[in-house]
Amino acid sequence: MMVPMTFGRAETVEETSRAFVARHFGSEGRAWLALLPELLADVTERWKLEVGPPLNGGLMSAVHLVTTADGTSAVLKIAGPWSPTQDEAAALRVWGGGPTPALLCADVAAGALLLERIEPATSGVNATAGDVAIVLRSLHVHPPSGLPSLRNLVRERLETARGAGRPQHKIEWAIDKAAELERSTRQEVLVHGDFDERNLLWSTRVLVAIDPWPCVGDPAYDAGYWVHGNRRPGRRARLEAIVAATGLERERVRDWAAVIGVHG
Repeated sequence: MMVPMTFGRAETVEETSRAFVARHFGSEGRAWLALLPELLADVTERWKLEVGPPLNGGLMSAVHLVTTADGTSAVLKIAGPWSPTQDEAAALRVWGGGPTPALLCADVAAGALLLERIEPATSGVNATAGDVAIVLRSLHVHPPSGLPSLRNLVRERLETARGAGRPQHKIEWAIDKAAELERSTRQEVLVHGDFDERNLLWSTRVLVAIDPWPCVGDPAYDAGYWVHGNRRPGRRARLEAIVAATGLERERVRDWAAVIGVHG
């Protein structure tokens, strides 16, 4: 997820994003917001970047179009310390710019990633199951060492949902179902972890997945994320289509979609 940012003489962040970061991350979030203009200036100077307009997105990273010293258009993403920048960089290196933007440069300590610009970057919300299956097959490769487990990621998301007031019986059901799925996973792969249709963009060549939350686990989780589709209509049709396109087990994709429906 990304925070829409506006930098210039005022070097300000949209008030709604400030409020979100401060509310969800407390003193850590406020400290990051205070340091953000300095971080941006330092990274762009070291990497010799010309800063362009901000990109709209979610709420936890600052993302800008930039131009490199050789005139290449790219994307600069600066994430807060709560984001998995190190894991994202490791996964992007493995993926090598195939199913994701290429990683051009990284400074994990600063939370900064310089990424290939995806053009035309039109929404992949209406991508077919066949298109999505191609991306999933490219994403689901042997993982690098050191990444967190899908088990931990799902548990954290469910506990966050519990704290946000989701019904306790639904949380407990999802915890049990996730544990059952994890115990029966036959092969663990590199998982995108946030395979929301809003994180799918069309390049001139192929559908591309952005903003991963990389982890190691069951490939059916990503497929289930796409099936869930932020509660868009057509989940049953998406389930049947993605199972046919990927060969993944229908029950596993269905059950992960249900778990994702609980943690959101």
